[in-house]
Amino acid sequence: MAGLKDVRSARLVADDSGRVLEVHVVADSSRNAKMVARDVESILVAKIGLTIDHRKISVAQVDGGDSEIVEPGPGPRLKTEVPASLYLASDDRRIEFVGVSMAQSNLVAQARVELLRDDVSTVAEASGADSTDSVLRIVAEATIEAVQRYFENGGLFTVTAVEQLTVGGKPIVVVCVTHVYERHERVLVGACPTDGDVPRAVALASLDAVNRFLRRLEPKVPMEYEIGPASEIETSSQ
Repeated sequence: MAGLKDVRSARLVADDSGRVLEVHVVADSSRNAKMVARDVESILVAKIGLTIDHRKISVAQVDGGDSEIVEPGPGPRLKTEVPASLYLASDDRRIEFVGVSMAQSNLVAQARVELLRDDVSTVAEASGADSTDSVLRIVAEATIEAVQRYFENGGLFTVTAVEQLTVGGKPIVVVCVTHVYERHERVLVGACPTDGDVPRAVALASLDAVNRFLRRLEPKVPMEYEIGPASEIETSSQ
């Protein structure tokens, strides 16, 4: 909810299945709390497709630079604490695709994928048999491996399927990823038109599958990753 007028911070409270139960907002006292709640309700629908009853949105208000929080409505000021809950990153912190390269020799294929998040670059590789189906999965696995380097204690992502399909007469790639955390599983699906560059489409479809879900995971502190242009490998696809 970064950029929403008068809102300083917000947290979502979810159950073990990921269903959002409550939204807690800290906002300036310059506007009516009900108006802030309505704005939050609208932006959740517009930004992440989440529909929630406005009665489940709690707005605590602060005056100016004070750290004291004022509950909306009549009565004395009360100090409250927004409970620990589900992390929700802003849209501008999505992982970006930089490049993918393929090297194929001696019946072995190797994919190298480079991603970028918050100006921090990371590169991951995967390899396997040099067959059409295997190459698609290798690119997806390298992409997901690069994604996981940005997070810790966020569970495990596994590529479960990569398919080339034709929809409306146009070729696309569909990637299915399973996220496992503790005893919970979630299936994530992404797609991308091939536009003549299948490895690039696989990487983008892999990101499409996980990027929205990644907003729920808190990233680890930025550090030095393995950095290098994806074009270093002989055959490059940018």
